[in-house]
Amino acid sequence: MTSSAGACLVILAGGESRRMGTDKAVIEFHGERLIDILIRRFSTKAEHIFLSAKQEYGTGLPIIPDDPDAPGGPVGAIFTVSAKLLEMRTDVAGFVTVPVDAPFAPEDLIQRLSADGRCAVAQDPERMHPTFAYWRCDVVNAVRATHDHGDRSPSLQWLVRQCASESVTWTDPARFINVNRPEDLAAAMAIKKAGA
Repeated sequence: MTSSAGACLVILAGGESRRMGTDKAVIEFHGERLIDILIRRFSTKAEHIFLSAKQEYGTGLPIIPDDPDAPGGPVGAIFTVSAKLLEMRTDVAGFVTVPVDAPFAPEDLIQRLSADGRCAVAQDPERMHPTFAYWRCDVVNAVRATHDHGDRSPSLQWLVRQCASESVTWTDPARFINVNRPEDLAAAMAIKKAGA
């Protein structure tokens, strides 16, 4: 399968990895760095791949570091990317996000989330996964314009609601496993070894 015209993926790799104790992007997972797993998985699915990060990890991909005046956390990253993408790529209306610590992210993520051209968020039968989402730049920029800079950093769930995001369901919760802590890494390794 080749990439959809204008399909854009942003890998969220700007977190501080406090619970893991080391940068999750470069953690080895069955002989491959987590960041490289995602790049390989989506290189034929996305026309453009960007890193929401402070460095490019030797990937050669363009980076979009967070704006200093953006709120902390992933909402700040999405605010920043929405503004910067319109400057960098006028042909891109929106982008799909995936966290760098998601070794089993579904290969049809971009296609399914961006299919309707509306903001959309992934979910499994049990819960929503707001780091796996499609964000329209114009919608996110409009939300940012109404956000009070004095407020504490909002949650991704808040942003999903503000963007009136639709839900797209995958049946297998394992597709959305995040490797946040060493025990998560061990559990993901076991799943991989078992043939996930």
